[in-house]
Amino acid sequence: MKRDAPKIAFCAGTSWYLWNFRRNVIRYFTEREWRVCLLAPEDAWTERLAALSGANHIPWRVSLDGAAIVEEAGSLCRLHGALRRERPDFVLNHGIKANIYGGLSCRAQSIPYANVVSGLGMRISRPGIFASALARLYTFACSGGAALIVQNSSDLDFLRQNGLSPRVQVRQVMGSGVDLAHFTPEGEPGHGEPCFLFVGRLQEDKGIREFVEAAAMVRRDFPSARFVVVGDAQHANSCAVGHDVLNGWRQQEVVEFVGRQEDVRPWIASATTLVMPSHGGEGMPKVILEAAAAGRPTIASDVPGCRDAVLPGRTGWICAAKDAAALAEAMREALRTDPARLAQMGTTAREWAVEAFSDEEMARVAFELAEASMRRSSSLT
Repeated sequence: MKRDAPKIAFCAGTSWYLWNFRRNVIRYFTEREWRVCLLAPEDAWTERLAALSGANHIPWRVSLDGAAIVEEAGSLCRLHGALRRERPDFVLNHGIKANIYGGLSCRAQSIPYANVVSGLGMRISRPGIFASALARLYTFACSGGAALIVQNSSDLDFLRQNGLSPRVQVRQVMGSGVDLAHFTPEGEPGHGEPCFLFVGRLQEDKGIREFVEAAAMVRRDFPSARFVVVGDAQHANSCAVGHDVLNGWRQQEVVEFVGRQEDVRPWIASATTLVMPSHGGEGMPKVILEAAAAGRPTIASDVPGCRDAVLPGRTGWICAAKDAAALAEAMREALRTDPARLAQMGTTAREWAVEAFSDEEMARVAFELAEASMRRSSSLT
């Protein structure tokens, strides 16, 4: 009797995440004749996920941020039930809630899995009983996996300090990777004006306030400089910027807010420098990888994940987090950089992206772990 093709489940807190961060990994599995189920809430990207050949989307209702304990328990039960029905051979959990609820569900059902840690967020590292309990629960959910995939060593150190099992195989990758054929160098911006670009959700812990304040400081010295924000508050957490604050920033007419964009490539191409002023909690921001692949240097805050994605002085600059004045000075340094030198930094960024950031590496790591798990299961039967 012919055995069914192996099945893998990808679990995430949004369909948006799976489409934008994992679709090439999903294709890697389907091209190798794995059955793929995608467990994620329904949103604007669900239809695209469902259209992927060989993949089956299964709705999973889960809150994006904190919610009442009854709702959180419901999210856990719904995921547990979906995994019991699908019974995949291997599960990849993405994001904090999927890591916790997916890890607990897989442990309870003896389903091999790997948690993909793409940043721990700010809440888990805050002082206090709640954060400590959350860290322990998160670590417990990671400890039962066949493997753990992390994007920076600081996150791994944190988990080990909170009791991560030494038996768990750890694989460190350079972020989620980037499609090097999709993000390509576009030459220098055609408008001739220096342009700083922020791409991300409009929430305080992403550093949007520091970006706006730094822009106002720099504009006084460099009146021709442009400052553009791509993003909105959709999928934002409790730190989302309020409408009144955003309207006040717009009225200052220093920063251009263009909203969420389907394709960020034209905006990266029109910028001279990307700015990623996150407060922390990142794995390795994908937008830095995308900018590097497109040949643009980055100013990043000195926090885990962000600083790991930049080679100071070669592909960008590092500045203090939560410090608008430090960010403004880094912007001024970029503006004072000779255009030929700036272009060379962009070229070096692309070269490093080719060397270290290809999403094919993430796909290979995930596939190797799933295949190894299948071999172990076969040896036990």
